[in-house]
Order: sequence, then structure tokens, then C-alpha cells
Amino acid sequence: MSWFGIEGHDEIVRRFQRAIAQGRIASTFLFLGPSGIGKRMFAERLAMTLQCEKNDPRLMEPCGKCMSCRQALAHEHPDILYVSKPEDRAFIPIDLFIGPKDARRQIGLCSELAKKPIYEKRKIAIIDDADYFNLEGANAMLKTLEEPPKNAILILIGTSAARQLPTIRSRCQILRFSPLEIPVVESILYQKRAEQLALAESVAEAVSVQKETKRTGKTAGKSVGKNAGKSVGKTAGKSASKDGAGDVIREELIPRIAAHSNGSIQEALALADPDFWEFRNRFLRLLAEGVRERDALVGEIDQQLESAGKVPALRRARLRVMLETVSDFFRRLSFRLSGFQPADGAASEEWRVLLETAVQSWPLDAEGAASAALKTADYLELVQRNVHQPTLLDAWIDEILRIRSGDLAAFLFAPWSLNPNP
Repeated sequence: MSWFGIEGHDEIVRRFQRAIAQGRIASTFLFLGPSGIGKRMFAERLAMTLQCEKNDPRLMEPCGKCMSCRQALAHEHPDILYVSKPEDRAFIPIDLFIGPKDARRQIGLCSELAKKPIYEKRKIAIIDDADYFNLEGANAMLKTLEEPPKNAILILIGTSAARQLPTIRSRCQILRFSPLEIPVVESILYQKRAEQLALAESVAEAVSVQKETKRTGKTAGKSVGKNAGKSVGKTAGKSASKDGAGDVIREELIPRIAAHSNGSIQEALALADPDFWEFRNRFLRLLAEGVRERDALVGEIDQQLESAGKVPALRRARLRVMLETVSDFFRRLSFRLSGFQPADGAASEEWRVLLETAVQSWPLDAEGAASAALKTADYLELVQRNVHQPTLLDAWIDEILRIRSGDLAAFLFAPWSLNPNP
């Protein structure tokens, strides 16, 4: 079931429905779960539900048409407040909570929450990027979290409990959002592809109109065609850039993308570039041949991470799939060296050729290959825990090269020492 376009979180919808019906909705929530699974959209739709002027919130069905709903959809509702970490800052600035030094407690989120609601209902604050509270910001919010103003609701959004300061975590009702199931991700990607195709078609039509009006010299038509072409073309460019897919998601890649998405639409879109899957094939060949030069491996990885842009979640998605590929490679190599084949179709011609090459290139027996797979899986877990990527990559590459050289001491290194939040 989809709740206003939000897939996979039906149980949390029912929990809110029951709480609202019983008049027992909490005042402070902490939404936790991987990036790109709909937590922020859920918070926004919940706020719209609670502010709707027409429908009873117990229905969990905001009308979407009243003034309050329209303002909520446009992010212009005076009683729905938003705070998020600026892109150029490491943490959420304290000024966003209690105002700048020359106006402490006079402006900022805490001050706005204490004011009377414009629509006479309630004030709702959505704090995105709760992973990026520092101690100063958390202390500034402490009183508001402990004793929220009457009819105020705070919704904090983060990725994991381990990344929340104890002063924040202990004062919130925690709701855990699960990754989306693979069929749900596939369905959303097919919908996204249909939208991209429709947009591409409208762009092509606008360009055609523009060319035709130029050819015929009709002034009115020329103006319309020119504006339409610019408008639609600009929209298409923004859409392509936002998706990270370039143009239209290739239909044949969708099942593979969904399978590697970690249940996140954000990560799925980061993997939608066909060039990434071509890189994956080159990367596998490089692994099979024994990774003889550090520079070759580093160059391939750096190029792919840079092409994902500067958004940490997108870079993390690509790094995660790289490490999944390495772990799977060593797992399959272990099976090959032990004389068995995994039951998941690893005997394809592509894998057969790669593994035959790897047997000659890597100084490993079946147990050593299995250990390399498990070791890489440890690094994969650290990616999920948001360990500093350059540090993680350097340590992993060093370890792979030591394994390649036959240095068995590499298996004794504990990558968990890289994790600042064990």
C-alpha cells in the first residue's frame, strides 16, 4: 500500500493513526533509517495531515486542496518549520536553533516554536540531518526537547541511533524505518523511468516546435516555442542532474540496480548510470588479474567516486557496491578453489573466465579467499556506519595489496579500529 506516494512504511502509518485516534501522539520523534527510504517525505506528509483544515487527522488522509495543505506542499506553511545542515557546514549551526549571538533566544527554531500558531492548531518542526547535531546544538535544544511548547511537535530525522547524541536520543520517541524491499525499489524505478521518458518526449516536442516556428517565422509561435523549449529543457537538465542517471534509466539495468540499492531510492539513483556498471566489469577484471599496481586500483575507484558528485550518500552507495563486488569475488574464488560452485548461478561464462584468471593470480587457498571475503565485508559494514571514506579506502587498498603479495599478517588487522562509533 502507498501512503501519498510513500512506499514500504505502512506499519508506521498505522501506528500514527492509532496514536492520533487515542489522542496520545508524542511531542518529540526521532525517525531513524537509511538515507533515501522516505523518512523526510513521511515527516512532511505527517505534518500536512496534522495541519489539514478539512479532513480529520485520524483519517491520515489530508485533503491536499485546502490552503493549509497547499502551503505545506509548497514548504510555505507558517506553522511547519524546517531545519537542516547547510552543505558547507560540518554540523547544524546553533544559530538555527537559538539565533545569532546578538539575538540569542529572540529568533531561531526554539523561539518560533514558542509562538502561537498562525492557524490556531499546532507548530511542527522537522529537523533533518539529526546525525549532525554537535554538543553545543544539542544543549541549545535540550529545554525545548524536554518541555516542548504546548501543541508543538518536533520530528528529528537521522540514519542510526549510534550517530545520535545521548541527550537527543533519550528525549525522543524512536521510530525505525526499514529499507524498502527490492520489488518496491524496482517499481519506483520503473515509474521514474516512465516519468523520464515522458519528460524526454515533451522536450523533443518543444524543440520541434521551436525549430518549426523559426522556420516559418511566426512571431507568436516563435515566442511560445522559445520559452517552452527553454523551460522544458531546463527542467529536463535539472531532472537528469538530480537523478544522477544522466538521461533515462535503462530498463535492463533496473533489476540489477534495485538488487544493489540497499533498499534506498537515493542509492538506486546513484547506481543508475550505465557507466558505473561498465566500471564494475573493468573493476572485476582488475581484481581477477591480481591488482598488481596500487595506482591502477586507486585511479579507477577515485574516478567513479568523483563522478557520483559531492553528495556523501551517493558516494557511499557506489563505494558500498564496489566492496560488495570485491567480497562476492573472493567468495566465488573460495568456492572455485574448494572445487564447488555456489548455488546462485556463479557458473556463468563471465564468472568462469574471471575465476580461472584469479586462480593463477592470487596466492590464496579456499580458506584464504574466504577470509578475504569476510575481511572485505568488515569494511563494507564500516561504510554503512559512515566511517571517513578516504581513511577507509586507504586501509582497505593496503590490505588487499598485502593479501595479494602473500602477507598473511594482513588477515590479522582489525578494520573496526577505524570506526569512531563502535
